[in-house]
Amino acid sequence: MAIVGALWWTGAQAQVFVVPRRPNKSQVRHFRFQWRYIDILVGPEAKTEAADAVDPEAALQEALGGKAKKRDSDEVQPKGSTGASPEPDSQGGTAGSPAPSDAAASPPEAPGPSNPAAGGPERDEQDEQDAPPAEGAGPTSTGPAPRSAPFQDTAAPLPQVAGADGDGLVEPALVPGGHVDGEWAHSLGERSGGVRLYFYAREEKVAERAAGFIERAYRYLVEVFDYVPTETFPYILYNSYTEFLQTNLFPLQEGVLGVTSPRDLKLTLPYFGDHRLFEEVGTHEMVHQFTIQKIRTISEQAKLWGDPLEAMPLWFVEGIAEYYAKRGVDPEAEMLVRDIVVNPDYREGYVMLDFFEDRPFSVLWTYKVGQVRAAFLEDVYGKGTLQRIIERSPLLIGSYEGERQVGGGFPALLEKVTGDSPEVISGKFEQWLKRRAYRTYLDAEQDRPAVEPLPKMRGIVNALAASPSGDLLLYRSIDTETGQSRLFLADRRAPEYDVRVAQDGVPGIESLHPVADVNFDLSDDALVFVAQADGRDVLYWQAIEHQVEEVDPSDERARANAEEDGKKWRVTVGLGRRIRFDVGRRGLLAVDSPAFSPKGDRVAFIGLDEEGQKDVYLLEPRGGNEFTLERLTQDPWAERALAWGPGGIVFSSDATADGHYNLFRIDPDGTTQTPERLTSEARDEQDPEVLPDGRIFFVAYDGPRADLYEWTEGGVVRRTDISTGLFDVSPGPDGDLWALFHYAGRKRIVRVPKAKLLTLEAPPASSPAEPRRLPRRPLRGAVAYDAFTPRNWELGTLFGFFGAGGSGVFGQLIASASDRLRNHVLVTNLYVLGSFDLTDGYAVYVNQEGRLTWGSGLFQSLLFRIDKTFPPAAGQFTSIERFFGALGSVRYPLDTYRYLQADLQLGGVGYSLSPETRLYLASPNRNLAGRSLLEYWEAENAGLRLQIEGSAKFGYDTIRYHRATGPLAGSSLLLELTAGTQPFEAEVFGSARLDAESYFPLLGRTNFFVRGGAGTAFGGRFSRQFYLSSFDTLRGVPFGDTDFLLGDHFFYATAELQFPLNAIIRLVLFTDIEGVLAIDFGGVGDDLEMLWEKRVLDLVLGVNFGFGPLVFRLHFAKPIATGADPRRFGTRTALPNDGDWVTNFSLGWIYF
Repeated sequence: MAIVGALWWTGAQAQVFVVPRRPNKSQVRHFRFQWRYIDILVGPEAKTEAADAVDPEAALQEALGGKAKKRDSDEVQPKGSTGASPEPDSQGGTAGSPAPSDAAASPPEAPGPSNPAAGGPERDEQDEQDAPPAEGAGPTSTGPAPRSAPFQDTAAPLPQVAGADGDGLVEPALVPGGHVDGEWAHSLGERSGGVRLYFYAREEKVAERAAGFIERAYRYLVEVFDYVPTETFPYILYNSYTEFLQTNLFPLQEGVLGVTSPRDLKLTLPYFGDHRLFEEVGTHEMVHQFTIQKIRTISEQAKLWGDPLEAMPLWFVEGIAEYYAKRGVDPEAEMLVRDIVVNPDYREGYVMLDFFEDRPFSVLWTYKVGQVRAAFLEDVYGKGTLQRIIERSPLLIGSYEGERQVGGGFPALLEKVTGDSPEVISGKFEQWLKRRAYRTYLDAEQDRPAVEPLPKMRGIVNALAASPSGDLLLYRSIDTETGQSRLFLADRRAPEYDVRVAQDGVPGIESLHPVADVNFDLSDDALVFVAQADGRDVLYWQAIEHQVEEVDPSDERARANAEEDGKKWRVTVGLGRRIRFDVGRRGLLAVDSPAFSPKGDRVAFIGLDEEGQKDVYLLEPRGGNEFTLERLTQDPWAERALAWGPGGIVFSSDATADGHYNLFRIDPDGTTQTPERLTSEARDEQDPEVLPDGRIFFVAYDGPRADLYEWTEGGVVRRTDISTGLFDVSPGPDGDLWALFHYAGRKRIVRVPKAKLLTLEAPPASSPAEPRRLPRRPLRGAVAYDAFTPRNWELGTLFGFFGAGGSGVFGQLIASASDRLRNHVLVTNLYVLGSFDLTDGYAVYVNQEGRLTWGSGLFQSLLFRIDKTFPPAAGQFTSIERFFGALGSVRYPLDTYRYLQADLQLGGVGYSLSPETRLYLASPNRNLAGRSLLEYWEAENAGLRLQIEGSAKFGYDTIRYHRATGPLAGSSLLLELTAGTQPFEAEVFGSARLDAESYFPLLGRTNFFVRGGAGTAFGGRFSRQFYLSSFDTLRGVPFGDTDFLLGDHFFYATAELQFPLNAIIRLVLFTDIEGVLAIDFGGVGDDLEMLWEKRVLDLVLGVNFGFGPLVFRLHFAKPIATGADPRRFGTRTALPNDGDWVTNFSLGWIYF
C-alpha cells in the first residue's frame, strides 16, 4: 500500500500545515506482464479459497483480528490420504499425531521413476533443445549423494535429508487451468491442496521447468512432513530477479530471494536463470507453506485459538526451511558457524552465546545458525525431531492431547519434545558444536598466519578483483551505517589513498548488486563494472589513471619523510572517462561476472535474456557508447562466473550429470566455439580466475572448508588447506595471489604468498557424463488471469471505530481491497467529525500495474480555514470549507529517485460556520466591528460553487536510512505548484512550495543535515495560507502562535547536528538516545516586508528518544534578537515568547 499512499490525492488545502516533506523513492515497474495460471497437484476436494475466491466471512474475521470459521473437514491429512478417516500407522499411532521417537529412523525415500509408491512420476521425453540423450543423465531415484558431510564425525555423521531428485516428469492428463488436477495428484489424495502457479507468457518456457521443480519439491516435502496440505496456495513466479523486485505483492529490497505470506499463503520468487538456486529457494519457501498449513491444521483440529507459529522464534522457522531446502547442512553454513566458534569477536558481538539466542535482524543467526541448530536437533534427539516439534506446537497456545499449555514458551516446548531442560539442550549444543568445529579447525594446515592482510579497507568488503599485474585492487564494500554499496580502487602499495569509483542509490547507478558475486573487473589501464539503471543492468567502462613512483633513496629529505610516515611509494590513482553500454537494449535483463580480454579491448560476461536463459556473451566497443554483442553459448543450462585468459574464457556451468557447477572453456577467437569441459567433480567450483601466464585457479569446498585449487593438464591440485574459506581469487604481484579470507565474521583482503601455496591431492574426479535432464512440466491449458473477475479480488485492510455522545458522532473507517496480484487497488478512508454532515474522506481506485501509476475516485474534504471575508480589523475567525467531487491523479517515475505527478479535483464547494462562530459574528459586542456581520458573511458565501483544483509535483530523493536514527545520508527535493479556480465567481488562487534537505554522515551514526523550505500563495480571499509547525521548522516559536507561524508566504532553514548518546545515557524504555544541536531561521508574512520583519532566529538544544520506529523529541529553543521589530505588523512581542526558552515536545517516525 506504500504506492497507494504516495499517489492518493494530495491536492492543495485551504490551510496548509507546513511540516518538512520528503518525496520518497518510487517503485518503478519497468515491465508489464500478461499473467496466466494453472493448477499443479490440486486434488478434486482441495480447499482453494486462498487461491481462487474471496471468502468474505473469513476475510472479515481475519481483518477484525479473529480467526476464520473452521470447516468440518479441516483435519490433519497424512500423505496418501484420500480424505477418509485416518488409519492407524505402523507405529500404532494415528496419522497426524506426534510421531514416536523412532518414527524417522531413516529419511523418506525420494519419489522417482523407480519408486512409484512414493508418488514419483515417470521420466519424460524432453524436447531436443532442452536435453541431450538420456545416457548417464541425472542421479538415481533415491537422490544425489549428499553435497557435504557437515561437521563430519566418522563415529556419528550428521543426518542428511533425502532429496526427491527424479529428473524427468511425465506429462499429466491436463485439465483446464484453475481447476482440479485430480488425475495428476491422485497419489497424494483427493484433498491435496497443491499449487496454483501464476506465470506470464514471456516466461512460459522457464515456467515449464519451474513447474517440474515445484512438483518435485512438493512431493519431497510431503514425505518429510508426513502431511499433505489441503489449501491450494498461489505461487507467483517471476522470470528474473529484476522483475521480481518490482512486484506489488510485498515491499522488497535487494537481498530478499523469495517471500511467503502467512496471512494469505501467497508465495512469490524469481527463477534467477539458475536452476539449482531456484530449486533451493523454492523449496525453502515451500517449507514455510507446509509448516504454516500443518501447524494451523493441527491447531484448528484441537479447537485452539491463536497461531503457534507466532510463538516460535524466527531462527527456528527459517532454520528448518534452510535445513530441508539444503537437505541438511551445506558446507557454507558449516563454515560460517564454525568461524563463530573458533574466531569469535566479542567487541562486535560475534560470539555464540546460547542455543536459544535469537537475533532476528541478523541473516547469519536467523538462517545459517538456525539451520545448524535444526541439524543438531535431528542428530542428537533423533530424526523426525523437527516434525515432532511442529506437531506439538499447539502446546504454545493451549492444552493439547491431555497436556497443559507450556508456560515457558519455545524452550519449554523443546523440553517437552526432547525430555531435556533448556539448560541441558544448550549444553549439549555447545558440546556438539565445539567437538565438530575444533576437529575441522585442528585438521587444517593453514589459518590466518598463512596469509597477509591488506590494511585500511573501507566498510565491509564482499567482492574483489585485481589487475593482471596484481598492483591495483578493485573491491566492493558496504557502508555499515547507511547500507550503501561502493566500489573502491586502490594500489596495494598505498591502499589508504583509494578512489571511490561508484556508489549506488543515485540515478544511473541504482544498485551495485551487493549480494551478487564479483560483477566487476579491471585491466592495468581500465575497469568495468555492472550497475542497475532503469530496470536493467548496464556495463560501465572507465579508464584508469595510475602513476607510481618509488621514493628516491638519494633524496634525503624525501627518504626521511617516507620513513616517518611509512610510505616508500608516491602513488596517484585517478579515473578517466566513463562509458555506458546499455546491453539491456539488446534484450538482456541482468549481467554477471564481466571479464576483460587479455588485451583489455573486449569484455566477456554472463547475461540473462528476457526469456530467462543465462549464457556467455562477448562485448566489443565500437566508439562512444556503441558496441557489438555476440552470444557465445546458447543452451538450457546456467552459468555462474567466468574469467578470460590466454587460452580462452573459463566459466562455471551446471551442464553436468549431477547439476554441480564445473569448469568449462571456450575460445571466442577459435575456429569452433564448442565449450571444452575442464573438470568433472561432484561439487561446485566457483570464482574461476585465469592468471596472465595461463594458470587457472578456482575455489571449491573441500568438505567444510573453501580452498584454492589449480587446474592443470594433469588434473586438479589443491593449493591451500585453510581453516575457513578463501574466495574471489585474483592475480597478485610476484607470483602471489589475492583473495578474500573469511575470518571473525568478515571477508578480508589478503595476499597469499606463492611460498604458502601447497600441493595437495584433490578429491578424485568423476567420470564425465552427459548433462542431467532438466525437469519439465508442460503448461498447456493455462488460463489467462483476469484482474477484474470478482474471484480474483480479496479484502485487505479493514479498520474502524465509531462513538457517539452529547457532542455528536465521531469515527473512522479504513478499508481496502485489491486483485490477487495487487496491481489494482480500492481504498476507502472516511472520518466523521461530530456529524455525518462533517465527513472527510475519499474512495479511490488505483492502477499500479505499469510504470505510470494512476488513480481516480470520489472525495469530500472538510477544511477549517482562517476566513478572509472581512478585513483583519473585524477580528479573526474560522470557517468550514466542504469540497466534494471527483479526483484524478497520475504519477510517472523517471527512475527510482525522481518522479513527476499531477493531480486534479473537480466538484462543488460550500462554506459554513460552526454555531460558536455564527454567534460571534452575529453579536456586535463580541466581534471587533461593533455590528452584526453574519448576514453579510452568508450573502458573500451562499450556495454551492464549481471549483477546480490542480497540482503538479517534481520529487527527487536519494536519502539513505539508519535503523536507529533514521535519515543519515543523501538529499531530497520536492517542488509543488498548485492552482485553483471558481470559474463562475471569477476567483483564481494558487501557490508554490519547495522543500529540500541534505544529510551528511560524519562518524558512525553522527550526522549533520541542512533543511529548508519556502512557499508563496496568490489570489483573493480563497488563497491558501501557510501555517508552520513550530516543532519541525521554527522551534523558537511556541506552538500555535499565529503571529509568527501563519501567513501567505514563508521560508525556513535548519542546520542540525545529531550525535548518539547511548554510550553515556541508558534508559530501559528507549532503544536509542541521541543529542541535538541546531539553529533555525525563518519567517512568515502576508507580503515580503512583513515576511522579513517577522524573521526568527533560534538556537536549539535537545534530545531524541528512540522507541522502535517512533521518536520522542524533547527540544529547547532560545529565540535570538536579529534587529527586527514585527510589532508594527500587529505582533504582541518583538521576539517569540518574549525571548524566553521554548520547550518543544513532539512524537514522530524516525523514517519520516
